[in-house]
Amino acid sequence: MNNHDAFRELLKSREAVKKLSPKFEELTMDVNEIFQQSKDPFFVSMLLFKLAQEREATNKILSEINDKYDKMMLELKTKGLPEVREETSFNLLADQDKKIMDLVSEKNAVTASEVKDALKYKGLNAASQRLNKLFKEGYLKKAQSGKKVLYFIKQ
Repeated sequence: MNNHDAFRELLKSREAVKKLSPKFEELTMDVNEIFQQSKDPFFVSMLLFKLAQEREATNKILSEINDKYDKMMLELKTKGLPEVREETSFNLLADQDKKIMDLVSEKNAVTASEVKDALKYKGLNAASQRLNKLFKEGYLKKAQSGKKVLYFIKQ
Protein backbone atom coordinates (compact mmCIF):
# COMPACT_ATOMS: atom_id res chain seq x y z
CA MET A 1 0.00 0.00 0.00
CA ASN A 2 1.55 3.31 -1.04
CA ASN A 3 0.86 6.78 0.30
CA HIS A 4 -1.85 7.50 -2.27
CA ASP A 5 -3.76 4.36 -1.29
CA ALA A 6 -3.52 5.28 2.38
CA PHE A 7 -4.81 8.75 1.65
CA ARG A 8 -7.71 7.32 -0.37
CA GLU A 9 -8.64 5.14 2.59
CA LEU A 10 -8.70 8.26 4.71
CA LEU A 11 -10.97 9.97 2.22
CA LYS A 12 -13.42 7.05 2.43
CA SER A 13 -13.73 7.57 6.15
CA ARG A 14 -14.22 11.28 5.53
CA GLU A 15 -17.94 11.08 6.16
CA ALA A 16 -17.32 9.74 9.66
CA VAL A 17 -14.88 12.56 10.32
CA LYS A 18 -17.42 15.12 9.05
CA LYS A 19 -19.88 13.90 11.63
CA LEU A 20 -17.31 14.14 14.41
CA SER A 21 -15.95 17.52 13.41
CA PRO A 22 -17.73 19.67 10.82
CA LYS A 23 -14.88 22.19 10.91
CA PHE A 24 -12.45 19.49 9.65
CA GLU A 25 -13.91 19.79 6.13
CA GLU A 26 -13.30 23.51 6.11
CA LEU A 27 -9.73 23.22 7.42
CA THR A 28 -8.67 20.43 5.03
CA MET A 29 -10.21 21.82 1.84
CA ASP A 30 -6.88 23.18 0.58
CA VAL A 31 -5.15 19.86 1.36
CA ASN A 32 -7.73 18.06 -0.79
CA GLU A 33 -7.11 20.46 -3.67
CA ILE A 34 -3.37 19.93 -3.38
CA PHE A 35 -3.89 16.17 -3.39
CA GLN A 36 -5.93 16.41 -6.59
CA GLN A 37 -3.21 18.43 -8.29
CA SER A 38 -0.29 16.40 -6.90
CA LYS A 39 -0.24 14.21 -10.01
CA ASP A 40 1.01 17.19 -12.03
CA PRO A 41 4.86 17.38 -11.76
CA PHE A 42 4.84 21.12 -12.55
CA PHE A 43 2.51 21.76 -9.62
CA VAL A 44 4.71 19.70 -7.27
CA SER A 45 7.80 21.61 -8.39
CA MET A 46 6.04 24.94 -7.78
CA LEU A 47 4.96 23.74 -4.36
CA LEU A 48 8.53 22.78 -3.50
CA PHE A 49 9.78 26.13 -4.81
CA LYS A 50 7.31 27.97 -2.53
CA LEU A 51 8.42 25.81 0.36
CA ALA A 52 12.07 26.68 -0.33
CA GLN A 53 11.18 30.39 -0.42
CA GLU A 54 9.40 30.13 2.92
CA ARG A 55 12.38 28.33 4.40
CA GLU A 56 14.73 31.03 3.12
CA ALA A 57 12.55 33.78 4.63
CA THR A 58 12.39 31.93 7.95
CA ASN A 59 16.17 31.48 7.99
CA LYS A 60 16.62 35.21 7.32
CA ILE A 61 14.36 36.11 10.27
CA LEU A 62 16.20 33.66 12.53
CA SER A 63 19.53 35.11 11.44
CA GLU A 64 18.36 38.64 12.30
CA ILE A 65 17.18 37.47 15.71
CA ASN A 66 20.52 35.75 16.30
CA ASP A 67 22.43 38.91 15.31
CA LYS A 68 20.37 41.02 17.73
CA TYR A 69 21.00 38.49 20.49
CA ASP A 70 24.75 38.54 19.81
CA LYS A 71 24.79 42.36 19.93
CA MET A 72 22.92 42.38 23.24
CA MET A 73 25.27 39.80 24.76
CA LEU A 74 28.35 41.72 23.57
CA GLU A 75 26.93 44.92 25.04
CA LEU A 76 26.25 43.22 28.38
CA LYS A 77 29.74 41.72 28.49
CA THR A 78 31.57 44.92 27.59
CA LYS A 79 29.51 47.38 29.63
CA GLY A 80 28.66 45.02 32.44
CA LEU A 81 25.30 44.46 33.94
CA PRO A 82 23.21 47.51 34.68
CA GLU A 83 23.24 48.52 38.29
CA VAL A 84 20.42 47.06 40.26
CA ARG A 85 19.12 49.54 42.74
CA GLU A 86 18.61 47.95 46.09
CA GLU A 87 15.34 48.86 47.61
CA THR A 88 15.48 49.73 51.24
CA SER A 89 12.72 48.17 53.20
CA PHE A 90 11.81 49.17 56.68
CA ASN A 91 10.21 46.76 59.07
CA LEU A 92 8.10 48.75 61.41
CA LEU A 93 7.67 47.16 64.76
CA ALA A 94 4.35 46.93 66.50
CA ASP A 95 3.91 49.32 69.44
CA GLN A 96 4.31 46.50 71.96
CA ASP A 97 7.51 45.31 70.28
CA LYS A 98 8.88 48.86 70.16
CA LYS A 99 8.23 49.25 73.90
CA ILE A 100 10.04 45.97 74.56
CA MET A 101 13.01 47.06 72.43
CA ASP A 102 13.15 50.38 74.30
CA LEU A 103 13.07 48.52 77.62
CA VAL A 104 15.88 46.18 76.53
CA SER A 105 17.95 49.16 75.36
CA GLU A 106 17.38 50.94 78.65
CA LYS A 107 18.24 47.96 80.90
CA ASN A 108 20.76 46.21 78.56
CA ALA A 109 19.07 42.86 79.33
CA VAL A 110 15.56 41.83 80.35
CA THR A 111 13.63 38.74 81.36
CA ALA A 112 10.07 37.82 80.46
CA SER A 113 8.87 38.70 83.96
CA GLU A 114 10.38 42.21 83.67
CA VAL A 115 8.60 42.70 80.33
CA LYS A 116 5.37 41.38 81.87
CA ASP A 117 5.58 43.89 84.72
CA ALA A 118 6.65 46.84 82.53
CA LEU A 119 3.95 46.32 79.88
CA LYS A 120 1.34 45.13 82.38
CA TYR A 121 0.68 41.79 80.71
CA LYS A 122 -1.63 39.48 82.66
CA GLY A 123 0.55 36.42 82.11
CA LEU A 124 4.18 35.56 81.62
CA ASN A 125 3.40 33.63 78.43
CA ALA A 126 2.53 36.78 76.43
CA ALA A 127 5.83 38.43 77.37
CA SER A 128 7.80 35.27 76.52
CA GLN A 129 6.13 34.96 73.14
CA ARG A 130 6.88 38.59 72.27
CA LEU A 131 10.52 38.23 73.31
CA ASN A 132 10.90 34.98 71.34
CA LYS A 133 9.32 36.62 68.29
CA LEU A 134 11.83 39.46 68.45
CA PHE A 135 14.61 36.90 68.89
CA LYS A 136 13.50 34.90 65.83
CA GLU A 137 13.24 38.07 63.74
CA GLY A 138 16.84 38.89 64.64
CA TYR A 139 16.28 41.95 66.83
CA LEU A 140 17.38 40.30 70.07
CA LYS A 141 19.77 37.63 71.21
CA LYS A 142 19.21 35.49 74.25
CA ALA A 143 21.18 33.68 76.91
CA GLN A 144 19.92 31.29 79.53
CA SER A 145 21.00 31.63 83.11
CA GLY A 146 19.47 28.81 85.14
CA LYS A 147 15.72 29.01 84.64
CA LYS A 148 15.87 32.66 83.57
CA VAL A 149 16.32 33.64 79.96
CA LEU A 150 17.94 37.04 79.37
CA TYR A 151 17.31 38.96 76.17
CA PHE A 152 19.87 41.46 74.79
CA ILE A 153 19.95 43.88 71.90
CA LYS A 154 21.64 42.20 68.94
CA GLN A 155 24.62 44.19 67.73
